[in-house]
Amino acid sequence: MNILWIKDNNMGHEKQVKVLLDELSKNNALNIDERSIKGSLPLFRHIDEVKKKYYDVIIGAGHKTYPFLVNIKKCQKKHTKNIAILTPTFKKSDFDIICAPFHDKPKLKELNNVIFFEGSLAKVSQTEPDQNIIMVAIGGKNKHFEFNDSHILSQINYFLSLHPYQNCYIFNSRRTPASMNKKLEAFQAKNKNTNFCDFQNQDNSYEEILHKSSSRLITRDSINMIYESLSCKGNSYLIDMKNKKNNNKVVNAVNELISNKKIGYVDCGEVVKGMSKMQLNKQNIYNEVYAEVEKVAYQLNKLL
Repeated sequence: MNILWIKDNNMGHEKQVKVLLDELSKNNALNIDERSIKGSLPLFRHIDEVKKKYYDVIIGAGHKTYPFLVNIKKCQKKHTKNIAILTPTFKKSDFDIICAPFHDKPKLKELNNVIFFEGSLAKVSQTEPDQNIIMVAIGGKNKHFEFNDSHILSQINYFLSLHPYQNCYIFNSRRTPASMNKKLEAFQAKNKNTNFCDFQNQDNSYEEILHKSSSRLITRDSINMIYESLSCKGNSYLIDMKNKKNNNKVVNAVNELISNKKIGYVDCGEVVKGMSKMQLNKQNIYNEVYAEVEKVAYQLNKLL
């Protein structure tokens, strides 16, 4: 199967396409051409010339990729399918297949070309957790949640106090503020069992630690990080962060996970004399590992 993958240089988008293609490759021989979009302004965006004239599938995630999926298909054979990962912002009927999260269902309810999944697509791991390893994953500022360095650090400190003998790996991201990175470096220096894994140092251990860790503490600003954690064995907990908007699809999706006990969370409780009384609320112990990418790949295999 010849595939053209249009990439928008957004790590979160590209991760989801990659895990889906990896899953499809288990039952199909895939020949993948990758083309990254160049140029920042819409009128000047372009990709390098493609090697093959015809493809079976053209795929991409993110609004920058969608015009390419539509326009390139016009020069393809009839059997070529363009697949949009996540929800296109225009002419949704121009796509053969859309793979979108359930929280976007109101935007897509009139269409019959949609495969829905929960949250985001993430690699499924059945690796048994190492009880000596725990993990913290830090996102950054976005439009959904307030990012307060001190509030987050206090919860990391509390999390470590519950796991005094385990090795803790703290990962930041591209969106993590510089102020927080400095505090994490200082935090590592004061805590002997703590390893700060800065993405700027091209640390590639994130996935390995993600799959090995027995407990993971995650900021709630990243749906991708949340579902990467839920797609592994072990316990997942959300850091307390104040909502910027109450009626918001991302905030609502996170709150639904909490209310259904699909994920644990830090309850900061009431503040007494300037101190917050924290408590770690666990997820349902009978929850199964999320396997959304396997479900989507199964549906695609029937359509391709």
